[in-house]
Amino acid sequence: MSLLILGGTGTLGRQIVLQALTKGYKVRCLVRNFRKASFLKEWGVELVYGDLAKPETIPPCLKGITAIIDASTSRPDELDSLKKVDWDGKLYLIQAAKAAKIKRFIFFSAQNAEQFDNIPLMKLKSGIEKKLKESQLPYTIFRLTGFYQGLIEQYAIPILENLPFWVTNEILIFHTWILKILRNFVYVHYKFLKQLIKHSF
Repeated sequence: MSLLILGGTGTLGRQIVLQALTKGYKVRCLVRNFRKASFLKEWGVELVYGDLAKPETIPPCLKGITAIIDASTSRPDELDSLKKVDWDGKLYLIQAAKAAKIKRFIFFSAQNAEQFDNIPLMKLKSGIEKKLKESQLPYTIFRLTGFYQGLIEQYAIPILENLPFWVTNEILIFHTWILKILRNFVYVHYKFLKQLIKHSF
C-alpha cells in the first residue's frame, strides 16, 4: 500500500509518517518547501511538490497512491489562507482523490468541530467532514483534541504579547488566578529562553 500524507512536517504528521514507515508502507509526502521537509527524505520518504492553494499541483501527487492521509491544517495566525487551503484546497483534494480512485481517504478533524461555528477553522473542518461523507469515497475521520505541545506557541506567547488567540467555552471557565499563574510561569521561562537564544549565537 502506498500512502500520500499531507501535513507530514507537523506535530501530528511526522508521527504518522514514522508509524507508516515502521509498518513498512511506501510513504510519499506532499510538501511546499523541500528544505523544511528534508528530514522526511532522510527517513526514506518520497517528497513531491504540492500546494492545496494551487489545485493544479494535486493530481500528479496522486499517481500510484492507494490512500490519502490528510493531517494538514492552517495555523491560527494564517487567517488569510484558511478558506483557500482548508476549504477550497481540500474540496479539490477530495475531487482529485475520486478521479484517481483512491481506496481510502483519512481526514484528521477536530473534536466537536460542529459546535464551534464561531471559530473559522473549526467551521471549515466540520464542512469538510460533511463533503467527505457525501463524496462516496471510502473514508475515515479522526476527531482529535488539541495538542499540549502547542500550549506555549498558541496561547502563552499571544497572552504575553497581547495578541489575539482562539478559545472555546471550556477554556473560558478557567479561574483568573490560574491564568495569572500560567502568565507568571510562562513569562519567566519565555525571558529565560530569549536570553539563552541571544547568547547562543
